[in-house]
Amino acid sequence: MIKTQETFLIIRNIIEGYEKVIKNDHNIFKGNLLGFCELKLLKADMNAFLFGLISDQSVKAEIAWSLPYRLKQRLGTLDIDTISRMGVEKIADVIKKKPALHRYPTNIAKYLTAASEKLILEYEGNASNIWKRDVSAEEIGKRLEEFKGISKKKAALGCLLLVRDFGVVVKDKENINLAFDLHIRRICLRTGMSRIDSVESIEKVGKSIFPDFPGRLTSSLWAIGRDVCRPTEPACHLCPLHKVCDYCCANKGV
Repeated sequence: MIKTQETFLIIRNIIEGYEKVIKNDHNIFKGNLLGFCELKLLKADMNAFLFGLISDQSVKAEIAWSLPYRLKQRLGTLDIDTISRMGVEKIADVIKKKPALHRYPTNIAKYLTAASEKLILEYEGNASNIWKRDVSAEEIGKRLEEFKGISKKKAALGCLLLVRDFGVVVKDKENINLAFDLHIRRICLRTGMSRIDSVESIEKVGKSIFPDFPGRLTSSLWAIGRDVCRPTEPACHLCPLHKVCDYCCANKGV
């Protein structure tokens, strides 16, 4: 069934209610996904935040965002001058040492080395200068995408986290898109909120539901995809979207 604007308004109301239910359960910085020490570093060191964002691929969020702290434990420092001089091979060896800090140690080592070099050359060694005062969300996203290993999806996620959890003030929250990932893609296609399997079409879903802040939809859909709308045997009876979901209706999930 084609989703009308009226349906999208219903979905918005459902998501607003669901946000109150899950509260901060799936929030990287306010939930319980990370330990105290991991969180403390991410909140205190914006370079660690950038490293966590870069690492957020092909592994669970809690593994990616704990990497900066665990890397600092192994290296004895997270100083970017030191990291930029260490060399990719040495950093990769540190990451892959059991228990491995990431599924793709060499790629992550390349990205972190390149990020350190870029921070030194362009941002005075401090990632917070990427989103310094009076920079728009659109510009923050563009700057983040210039870092190797940060896709459009990661840039959208970074903007969302900075605005929602770190209090970065922007006047154009409408430019913070829904962050495309496998969970969100699956939900948008299954429910019928998107008929086209493309980043642009799925970003449009966020704009249809929360035109003033499309990225707001990211956390709820990610939570549903991670815990409920699984790739196989989805728990449709637990999904807040089951009444407006094409998949649920076709499979008698309602």
